[in-house]
Amino acid sequence: MKRKAGMIVGLSLMLLAGCEATYTETQPLQSEDSDSLEQLIADKGCDASFQCKVIAVGERLTCGGPSKYLVYSSRNVDEEQVERAAHAITAAEKAKNQHAIASDICEPVLPIQALCISNACQSIVLK
Repeated sequence: MKRKAGMIVGLSLMLLAGCEATYTETQPLQSEDSDSLEQLIADKGCDASFQCKVIAVGERLTCGGPSKYLVYSSRNVDEEQVERAAHAITAAEKAKNQHAIASDICEPVLPIQALCISNACQSIVLK
C-alpha cells in the first residue's frame, strides 16, 4: 500500500510538472526524465558567462545532496522548463531512495561553476 501511494505521489508530481512519464518496474522513472533534460540543455552556446547556469539534479541515497550538477545556457532554453525537469528527476530519485538500502560508501559529487569559454558554457570543478 505504501509503495502504491509513493508511485501515485511521484507520478502526480511528474504530471503537475508538465512532464509526460510512464512507469515500469524494469525501467527507472528518472532515466526518461534525465534523457529529456539532457536534450533540453544540449545547446550550451553563450555570449557571456552570465548566461551559463548550474542546476543540481537528483538526490544521493548515502550522503544526501544532489547526484549531479548540470551546466546549461539560459540563452537557449526556458529556465522554468529546465527547473521543472530537474525537480521531476529529483522527486523520482527521492521516491526510489525511500525503498533502497544505503551503502557505507559516500562518493563525492563536487559542486561546479559554469563559465562561457569559446562561446560555450563549460563546467569548472570547485575545490
